[in-house]
This record gives sequence, structure tokens and C-alpha cells, in this order.
Amino acid sequence: MNTSYVSIDVPFEFRHTCWFCGEPYYESHAFMAKPNYDDQVEPIMVPCCQECFSFANDIKVSSLDILRDKVKEKLHKKYQKHLQIGVNWTKEELEDSEFEGKALEGFRESGWKMFEIAKERVNYRGWAVSIDGIPVEGLTTAFQFEFDGIVYTSLNHAVTQLATAYAIPQPYLEQVIELVGRDKMAYALRFCKTTYGYSPAERETSLASLRALLAEEKANQLASTINKKRAKKIAISEIKELILHRTMISPYAIQWALEHGATTLQLLAEQEDAFFEHFNQESELTAFTYFNGLQIYLEQREIDPEWVAQSDPNNHLF
Repeated sequence: MNTSYVSIDVPFEFRHTCWFCGEPYYESHAFMAKPNYDDQVEPIMVPCCQECFSFANDIKVSSLDILRDKVKEKLHKKYQKHLQIGVNWTKEELEDSEFEGKALEGFRESGWKMFEIAKERVNYRGWAVSIDGIPVEGLTTAFQFEFDGIVYTSLNHAVTQLATAYAIPQPYLEQVIELVGRDKMAYALRFCKTTYGYSPAERETSLASLRALLAEEKANQLASTINKKRAKKIAISEIKELILHRTMISPYAIQWALEHGATTLQLLAEQEDAFFEHFNQESELTAFTYFNGLQIYLEQREIDPEWVAQSDPNNHLF
């Protein structure tokens, strides 16, 4: 019978420690890839605690990092109620709660510690794997996803766990995340919590509203980017004063418009509040006079291209 095997290197500070979750060592799991894509010849011995050892023995995968993730998922599942303590409470809220009765008092006293232990185990990253000093290539944590201080093996795993924790239908949470993006998990959860109790038709309406809102935000961001590109730093001495329709156009108003990318009537209207906030520091009359003159100037530029080309003394600044 072939009893040969290799063991992963264990740094001194991690001796007697489970590679999966950091708990005290119990036994080593003999990992053999199934399917064996890399032609592994000998089992690789991985130190485990008793619980992770029992998990690992039931898992058949092709690499150590997948084995690690599958064990983590089993830990998540087993200690889901413990992890949910951190969803439903803060440490201070739990300590200040007025639970009565032996069981509830016990939860108040030990609940947060249970959460912290579970969190530490699922978040534990182990140590870099090497055998006889040679690093094992190909192991990755690139697919892991962290939210609210908890590490999940993937975005899909996070969605599954969080949908359960927040009592949200998983397909609905998946749809919202697909719209808002994986980096806005907190936003997605808030949206789902306020709308998931609706009927299917109402949820579809909510999703349609979300799509419209996101499209509007994207358009506003694009407009803001364009405005910033158009914005210029112009010295007041470079701007010529002019009179249109018996109205004096202030160089200071033109300077503000150029520096804020408000070079059309539409763009000026979008920043009207910012304009008045800036010039109201002088006086409301000054702000109104400057704004009125600037409107006349920008309108003239839009309706009379020939005047712009031949007579606008500041055309070269736009």
C-alpha cells in the first residue's frame, strides 16, 4: 500500500493551527485533487481543526484554493445565525439590551463573542502555501468578496448568504446587484429591503424606476465630466467688458461661467444655485444683475453665430 505524501510548510507562528480557520490543530486532511487536472501524484497534508477536517473529507475538488473556499462556505452555513448577530446588532446595543430570563440574558452576555469567533473563522486567510520551501502556484483569493467586515468566497456566495440574512428573495437581490454593480452591495440591500414586500408587478415597477434613476445619474456624471473639461482658469484681465441690449455683461460673471463650464444657457441653468451662492456674498442685487447679463450674453452667442465670430471680444476664451 502506497503511504507516501507531502505536507504543506507550516511557519513557526502557525504551528498547531488549522489552515482553514485558525482554530487549534486536530488532524491533517490528505488532499488529493479530483478531478486531477495537474497530475498530482501524492496527497498533500493540510493541518485542520476537528470541524474543518470533517468538512474537508466530504469535499472533492481540483485544487487547494477551491477546497479552502468550500470549507469556508460550510463554516458560513453552520454559523449563519452567529454571523447574523452582527447584522442585527452592534456590540453596544447588545450590551445595553434589557433581555430577561436565563436564556436571553445568556445571549446578551455571550452573543457578541459568538459573532466575533464566527467572523474570525470565516475571515481567516491562512498562510501562503509552500511545500519544501517551494510556493504552490495557482492558488488565488481573487474571487473573494468582502462586505460589512465579512469575507465571502465569491459574490454569488455573498448574495446567497445576505439574501437569507436580510430575508430578501435571492433572485430579486441578484437583479438589483446586476443593475447597481457589486461595489454597491449596501445600496442594493437597502433598496431591496424597502421594496421586496411588494407584489411581483410592483417589484418590476421598482426595478424600472431604479434603471431610470441609474441612467439619470450616469447622464449627470457625464455632463459633470464634460463641464469639468470645459472649465478653464481665466484671469479677469483677459476678459473684455461688453454691452448687449443696453445691459452690461460683467467680466466677473463671464469668468465664473468659464471656470465652471457654464458656457451655454442650459449649463448655466443647471448651476444657477451655485452662481447665486457665489455672488450673493457681495449682494443679492449684484448676483441678479450678473446673472441677468450673463443670460443675455449666452443667448446672443447661441442665436447669432455671425456676431460671435465677428464681434464677441471674448470668443477666443470659449
